[in-house]
Amino acid sequence: MGFFYPFVNDESVAIYGVEAPGLGIDTPHHAATITKGPPGVLHGTLMDVLQDENGQILEAFSISAGLDYPGIGPEHSYFNAVGRAKYVDITDEEALEGFKILSRTEGIIPALESSHAIAYAVKLAKELGPDKSMIVCLSGRGDKDVVQVKEQLEAEKEVKK
Repeated sequence: MGFFYPFVNDESVAIYGVEAPGLGIDTPHHAATITKGPPGVLHGTLMDVLQDENGQILEAFSISAGLDYPGIGPEHSYFNAVGRAKYVDITDEEALEGFKILSRTEGIIPALESSHAIAYAVKLAKELGPDKSMIVCLSGRGDKDVVQVKEQLEAEKEVKK
């Protein structure tokens, strides 16, 4: 539950979780377990899980290794079910933009997992306006992702040529 814990009982705080729809929510290449995964059992725990019609676990996909998982923690499944947290989707492409934004503006290289949250925070900030405050959890170091991001951005440049 991590970063949500201090705020769960404070209803004045809106809580958002960001999922990774990878290459797109309507493709088989995503890790959007809350959006696309019905409740199921994975590792002995009831949670939202990517599964086929027979309950077999499907492969998840995300540019972020930490989000590339076919399940979601049971607390997140619960928060979604009762409406305590809102879960949104940020694609790999949007996450790369989040990575670039924080790196360029603050000199902080975020992990790709956190880059999804950054990308959504930029969108949400435009909706909330300047009089609202927001906290974004940066959960890891992005130096481990720099080579992968470089390769992805170079591949995108080639496609645009």
